[in-house]
Amino acid sequence: MRRLGLAPMMLASLLAMSCKVQLTPESISKGWHAYQDAKKDLSPENEYYVGRSVTTNLLSRANYKYIEADAFKNGELGKTTAYVNAVGNVLAAAAMGDPRKDDRPSPIAGWHFVIVDDDQINAFAASGGFIIVNKGLIKAAQTEDELAAVLAHEVAHTVRGHAIGSIKKARMAGVYKEMLDSTVQLDEQQLGTLTQAFEGAMDDMIDSMTVKGYSRDTEFEADRVGLKIMVDAGYDPQAFISLLKQVDKKMGHAGTGGMKSTHPSPKDRIAKLEAELAKYDHVKVPKARTERFKSAIAQLEGGDAGKELE
Repeated sequence: MRRLGLAPMMLASLLAMSCKVQLTPESISKGWHAYQDAKKDLSPENEYYVGRSVTTNLLSRANYKYIEADAFKNGELGKTTAYVNAVGNVLAAAAMGDPRKDDRPSPIAGWHFVIVDDDQINAFAASGGFIIVNKGLIKAAQTEDELAAVLAHEVAHTVRGHAIGSIKKARMAGVYKEMLDSTVQLDEQQLGTLTQAFEGAMDDMIDSMTVKGYSRDTEFEADRVGLKIMVDAGYDPQAFISLLKQVDKKMGHAGTGGMKSTHPSPKDRIAKLEAELAKYDHVKVPKARTERFKSAIAQLEGGDAGKELE
């Protein structure tokens, strides 16, 4: 898929010149203006296309093994996927209904939640409203309120622009390293390298999401904002703590990778959240909520889970 929104003006101005570029005061000035442009916020349209491309990349790494793949082939959502999207969109509506300073605007094409047939405990939030949740993390949830905690954390990443922040850093770092490491003149080969630096920005950002993870402070912010989102949506805030305890238990028997390598430990996250919990009242969970959760999640063990889309 062609990557959109990741080529600031500097690349265009360089390629508009001859194959051999002299770094004159004029070209340096253009580079500076391109640098300023690179720091600007992406538009909602940019965020959508970038998020769609990133999500496609992540799904390809999972061999496109969606839960309820047959329904996707028919242009429909299976029962569990539809249920997760319903819960996710309730949370997203709550998040957008009470925006914080510097929140990202509402995604132009709505919110999309996909379940991947992977037992590793993890989830990813791309820009533009695209969220991927592994089956293993959903199965760690024991109630709809705990599932809401999973999704609220990812919605919080999106509304706070955490993925966009990673894109900005990635798309600038490689480019300016190449500029600084180059000689005074840029020949055709060096221009090609510079182009690859732009093209590689998305891959760097994806690696940051899947391997390095966000900073601890960023993850703690997603927990804090996610807690507020689930409370605003009518869910029990205590479920966030019980979810993290479940995750801690399951991760203790797992190897490396997944959430274990990209997030602070569940115990550290619980310690941070406990102070926030004092702000909110306990919520009594309706029986209907419990029943619909059991019914929807039961589908994860049957049906066409694990089939690849052709």
